[in-house]
Amino acid sequence: MNTKEYTFQSLFGSSFSLEETEIMLSKIEIPIIQRDYAQGRTNNEVERIRNRFLDALFTSITEDKHITLDFVYGDVSEKIENKEEMYVLTPLDGQQRLTTLFLLHWYIAKKEDIDREEYKFLNHFSYATRFSSRDFCQELVKFSPDFINDEISESIRDQAWYPYEWKNDPTIQSMLVMIDAIHQKFKNQPNLWESLVARKNITFYFLPLTEMGLTDDLYIKMNSRGKPLTPFEHFKAEFEEIIKQQSEELSAEINHKFDIEWTDMLFPFRGDNNIIDDEFMRYFHFISDILCYKSEINIEKDEFKLANLLYNKNNENAQYNIQYLKNSFDCWCRINITDFFDKFFSKSVYEYDKVKLYQDDVNIFRECCDNYGEYSGRNRKFPLSKILLLYSIITYLQNRDKITEDQFKRRIRIIRNLIWNSLGDEIRDIRMKALLHESETIILTGEIPIHERGDLGYNVRQKEEERSKIEWLKANSHMKDELFHLEDHNLLRGCIAIVGLDNHINFRKFRLLFDNCNKDLINTTLLSIGDYSQFISWRWQIGARYNDSVWIDLFHPTKQRQGFEQTSKILNILLYKFDEHNLNNDNLTEFVQEYINSSDTPKDWRYYLIKYEQMRQGNFGMYYWRNWKDMSAKSYEAIMMNTEKSIGGRNWNIFLYTLFHLPEFAEKLTLGDYSYQGDLLKIINTDILIDCSDNRYTVSQNDIKTEYPIMQSNNIDIEDRIEKGKQIINDLLAG
Repeated sequence: MNTKEYTFQSLFGSSFSLEETEIMLSKIEIPIIQRDYAQGRTNNEVERIRNRFLDALFTSITEDKHITLDFVYGDVSEKIENKEEMYVLTPLDGQQRLTTLFLLHWYIAKKEDIDREEYKFLNHFSYATRFSSRDFCQELVKFSPDFINDEISESIRDQAWYPYEWKNDPTIQSMLVMIDAIHQKFKNQPNLWESLVARKNITFYFLPLTEMGLTDDLYIKMNSRGKPLTPFEHFKAEFEEIIKQQSEELSAEINHKFDIEWTDMLFPFRGDNNIIDDEFMRYFHFISDILCYKSEINIEKDEFKLANLLYNKNNENAQYNIQYLKNSFDCWCRINITDFFDKFFSKSVYEYDKVKLYQDDVNIFRECCDNYGEYSGRNRKFPLSKILLLYSIITYLQNRDKITEDQFKRRIRIIRNLIWNSLGDEIRDIRMKALLHESETIILTGEIPIHERGDLGYNVRQKEEERSKIEWLKANSHMKDELFHLEDHNLLRGCIAIVGLDNHINFRKFRLLFDNCNKDLINTTLLSIGDYSQFISWRWQIGARYNDSVWIDLFHPTKQRQGFEQTSKILNILLYKFDEHNLNNDNLTEFVQEYINSSDTPKDWRYYLIKYEQMRQGNFGMYYWRNWKDMSAKSYEAIMMNTEKSIGGRNWNIFLYTLFHLPEFAEKLTLGDYSYQGDLLKIINTDILIDCSDNRYTVSQNDIKTEYPIMQSNNIDIEDRIEKGKQIINDLLAG
């Protein structure tokens, strides 16, 4: 087989054996059956490929470095043109490269004013796909631009020989884009012709079909598809070359894995197009990003640049990175992936000896292949938390000879707990190196790293809890399932601080309470025991009847909230008050009613929130007190917020809101949505306004204000102010 290297120029006039006859190649002609020239298309993917190809050509020419552009295959046949016998090459593969080389030679020849004789070979390159493409090539060789404009294509379009109809020829339009791209890349570089032509820095191999033992029929079949190489195929070819710089043997091994083992492994997770290209690239990016995080290298979205950044011989860690990438693919080839996730992880319910992931599909490897690098708005579809979880799993799979299954189950549970209980600002890109290190340490050793001040790893408080659990289980191994069952509760998600290890008798009771009882009833029962609210900046929060996220927040301690210890104390008092058989709605209701009906119960804000369900309608259990800076006592000037963080959202004075919603006043009163801004209760079809403050009602009519004091003792109501308000309104309605 002929493996001689050619330059674009030397291919013209080269001799070949054709049917035992020595012939000389005269012309290159892109055949009608070939697709249009594509490297000048304007979509993002082609632009990236174009820029990379030009970068390679630029480096070769300007730095005097030789590169080889792989094989060009084609058919050489005899042809009579203008009564002259010639032999013409019709490329089977290589059209795109040959066309770009034609344009590059043309540009440099014109830019450096090369003698016409030296570039006359350009006249022998042509397109047969359309007459317009053929004519354009002929006219282009004759034309010499002035190189003044940034876009040479504009001056070409202004020529008399360039008809308007050529705008419909995709090959011509792609050539114009490529000419402009070449100009932007090479316009400031001198002496290019010498490097390109005289020193022959850019070459390729050429094989005629006859030497390959192929037939014209195969040529027709292959080209009739008209499909360009996919980005994955481009990437695969380049990646193999990068690995080859390290080791040809390793490159051959990885190439084999690309085609066989890794393809077989990914095939069950293929997309609708029945190929695994996208899935492979997403997982490649996942592993490569892990290496970037570990090396504190900026994440690179372009896979070609990423491959060079991490796996090129210029990276001192290239061999380690290549081996890690290889191991990270290989580790999945040794197992049934779906069975693996089903064995160790549960979905949205607790399962003995499994770790709950709180999602319907526990196969996060498949999720990675489907979503890694994708976004929904500004949010990652495969977030950093799942990167850490999947990395931890991969670390186990790569070290299964050193870690037992039972050890993995325990350690991945710790990782799950740490991930779920580290806040958003604790799991972010800038901290990923430390987070990955801690995850790896836990999986490999079972030890939870301890850091000094400036800890950039997982949440410090949660790490302390996990260490406490490890020690606690040494003395309470019989309680392991109860502990894990509590951890997996949807409201706790790994953090059991609200119950505490010292209250292990309440582990099961907590689950029974929140799995079987009405949340609003739990709320009022807790309030009956004490003030379990938590203070956040300038507002207080209690549980919400329909919003589990509120309970999750209340049950997870943070520096931003005050009162967690009190919440925990009151919750445990409730759990201790009831045995497992009495934790039901009926018993809670009875307990609450006894509290409300007791003559010893003070009519403070808790009494009203417990007695009147209208005061518990807010979506987030959030309340604002006008005297919020005095945290020692909550007055009666309370506003129920309907938003989580803004008093500017819909909000109501809890007493006016309750009066407005009483059935007997239906369609008799109005109340605005913004009590914080002064909206008051109004009697319909009158100018009567009613306000409720700390110790009185105030009725305004015709600029006359009448006050109705509420009887109090030591600033605590001794009469029910809702009943008082009803009496006032009824009197006003009666006239």
